[in-house]
Amino acid sequence: MSVVVVGSVNLDHVVRAPRIPGPGETILGTDVAEHPGGKGANQAVGAGRSGAQTVFVGALGDDAAAARLLSELRGAGVDTRTRTASVPTGTAWITVGDDGENVIIVVPGANASITELTEPEREIVASARILLMQQEIPQSSMVDAARTAQGLVLLNAAPTREVSPDLLALVDVLIVNEHEAADLNGAPAPAGELIVRLLEQVPAVVLTLGAQGSMIAVRGSDPVAIPAHRVRAVDTTGAGDAFCGALAAELDRSESAVDLLERLTAAARFATSVSALAVQRPGAASGIPTRDEVLKAYPAG
Repeated sequence: MSVVVVGSVNLDHVVRAPRIPGPGETILGTDVAEHPGGKGANQAVGAGRSGAQTVFVGALGDDAAAARLLSELRGAGVDTRTRTASVPTGTAWITVGDDGENVIIVVPGANASITELTEPEREIVASARILLMQQEIPQSSMVDAARTAQGLVLLNAAPTREVSPDLLALVDVLIVNEHEAADLNGAPAPAGELIVRLLEQVPAVVLTLGAQGSMIAVRGSDPVAIPAHRVRAVDTTGAGDAFCGALAAELDRSESAVDLLERLTAAARFATSVSALAVQRPGAASGIPTRDEVLKAYPAG
């Protein structure tokens, strides 16, 4: 296997409105739709559409949502190795404003049932060149997967929550935005300072900065800044997931003997182009472009 994603899969219920309402406020929406989602599934779609041989390991309920979500994953070229839980498939409730910003509430459902991996799942993880994980499943299963992995271990520490030292000790590349980095640090700080603190815990960090791009850092080397493409965002839902999936796929394409900073820098440039196209489309997984679409829009990567 090339890229194995262990994580969540949800059905997203998306409401569009002129803006995000404040606490206690009621406003009129303009549209409602359902889209496949969940950070794990989104990132698997991102890796698959970016050209990587991708396997998704997760859990679904025994319900109508499960078939739809599996169809989306398989349509992106993802090999699905999912288990069926006795609770409903995970769901997310998302409000998107006209400026593209969003607020999200996730109900984990079947995702919460993955407390540890099965032996067949461990075999899949052990065969991966790249293991990619997020934080919408129990942390015990993530530690299990990271201990099993023989390849590069990537952790997208989102949504933000405490990450155990046991898990961080097994991570090769930590992917975080500024809010997640600040939470891991214990307080907000300038990007450069956050990176220095995080490199005390993991060998490499990819810090995403939204419209300002990202910063790549590896212990012993100076950070590298990756600029973002200037685009008009339609929907930022899943943009980070598109980035992570593409990053994993591009790392898989590079030679493992190449310097890690060089590999991460090249991968982040491609992932930046993927997320730039993704935010110009509605939906999370449904908005993620293919590799050919990315190279056509951004020939330089």
